[in-house]
Amino acid sequence: MVAQHRRRFLLLSAFLLFLIPLPTVSATSYEAQILEQAEQSISSAFHMVLEAEDAGANVSGLTAKLNEAAGLLVEAKILVQNGDSRQAADLASHSVEIAEDVKDEASTLKASALSHHDFLFKVSLVGTLVGVPAFLALMFLLWRWFKGYYTRRILGLKPEVAEDVDA
Repeated sequence: MVAQHRRRFLLLSAFLLFLIPLPTVSATSYEAQILEQAEQSISSAFHMVLEAEDAGANVSGLTAKLNEAAGLLVEAKILVQNGDSRQAADLASHSVEIAEDVKDEASTLKASALSHHDFLFKVSLVGTLVGVPAFLALMFLLWRWFKGYYTRRILGLKPEVAEDVDA
């Protein structure tokens, strides 16, 4: 339930991030390129975080960092609209750094979660391969003991002699 809310929040923040138009008239090509790179980095980091979450990793810390990167990019776009393209480029490059760190951490968490699931599968497989034959052997031994016990008990009974009733 929490993961769905987190996913919706990330999706909404990413959607709102791309609603702010990128004015290329007031920004130089360098600043516009950095802003575009920041958008791409945040988008790829967002997808990597979703993949890590789908793999079962705990991505709560990564979502906070991703939101921070998205916030910096929004501030950079606002600064570009106000004409301060140099500071906007600095914020956008910092946003790229954060997004790349998030992407790396998400990749590591995804690999860790997948290896943990693989380990649990192998443990379950070995447990099944050992447990089922052990259970069947135990049931066979219990059946043989019960059969012997029952046979000895039946053979140990003395038949009662019935009286000859010919009247």
